[in-house]
Amino acid sequence: DPGRVYRRLLGYARPHLGMFGIGVLGMALFAATDSALAYLVKVFLGGAFVDPDPRVLWLVPVGSIVLFTLRGIGDYVSNYFPGWVGRQIIKALRAELFAHYLRLPTRYHDASASGQMLSRLTYNVELVAEATTSAVTVLIRDTLTIVGLLGMLFWFNWQLAAFALTLAPLISWLIQHINRSFRRYSARIQASMGDVTRVAKEALDAHRVIKVFNAERHEEQAFGAVNELNRHSNMQLIGAKALANPVVQLIASIGL
Repeated sequence: DPGRVYRRLLGYARPHLGMFGIGVLGMALFAATDSALAYLVKVFLGGAFVDPDPRVLWLVPVGSIVLFTLRGIGDYVSNYFPGWVGRQIIKALRAELFAHYLRLPTRYHDASASGQMLSRLTYNVELVAEATTSAVTVLIRDTLTIVGLLGMLFWFNWQLAAFALTLAPLISWLIQHINRSFRRYSARIQASMGDVTRVAKEALDAHRVIKVFNAERHEEQAFGAVNELNRHSNMQLIGAKALANPVVQLIASIGL
């Protein structure tokens, strides 16, 4: 259950809620500037082309500088402070996993590939912990942005806003389907990265044996196979990410 996993991971962020709260303020500032930008464009178009007003020629450049300064501050704060929390989570997870490895019975170490264990400690922890803060950051910042823009749209034209919302269920279903694909491909990438680490570590640890039996070609082929699987898994994830935005935008354009 992804929800249960995320709730468990968010428990690691609980000691750092203050720092994350500062990041949330930055997200709110960033989202507010999106709505303000829409309003500024409306004022500029109306005051420069529809009903020319000399005051707008001064208002727009000054407003743009102020707006993008605030936007930059919000963007920085919304990335830096959640990123700080994310690194704290990674540190805690790695420490717990390493301590767990030290206390595992010898039979477990004998039966498990050390490369896979190292991959979990170095690579998998990185991905999982980053997903914790990244998902929450995107959820909060995008939600605030959507609320602000919808409020602005209802203010400008409530009929168009109401019609646009009829597309929400379809887009929501599509995003859920894409997210499931992301999780599936990410799991494959983590497994394939473990194989890459395992094969590389075995070859490096046994370099004397490889030279004695002239097995360099065999090891190259073994590494090439797991390396190709990792590349293929990453390309599936890249393809899904590349397809997501165009499809959502196409649905939105049909509604428009």
